[in-house]
Amino acid sequence: MKSLIKPVMYFLLFGVSSLILPGEVAAQNKENVTENTKQNLKTIELEIGGMTCQKGCADGIDGKLKTVTGVVKSKTKLETGISKITYDDTKVTLEKLISIIEERGYTAKVSAKGKKFDCLNCFSTFVFYKK
Repeated sequence: MKSLIKPVMYFLLFGVSSLILPGEVAAQNKENVTENTKQNLKTIELEIGGMTCQKGCADGIDGKLKTVTGVVKSKTKLETGISKITYDDTKVTLEKLISIIEERGYTAKVSAKGKKFDCLNCFSTFVFYKK
């Protein structure tokens, strides 16, 4: 009986811990991935021209953008003519987002409404994309 106790204890100690640890490692990796992804997220507001309705036009833009890898969220409103898009800039570029909207027959440009520029680089980036 005593000879069985040691092997059973070792099994329980190492066997159970090996089942728990991979899950903890996976959870830590998921947290790191989530944190890195959050750092890459950008939110941009685009002025959209050419929309005539919410259902087909604005919601259609959102539906298309949500299929794009890297787009986390998209909300386009006919009444304001603004599309607010949150995306991972390591997976999709602003140019690509604008191109996708323009391919649907609308105009799209970066909105300046309510924007404050902290540095010259931000301002010049805005001027470049505004064109």
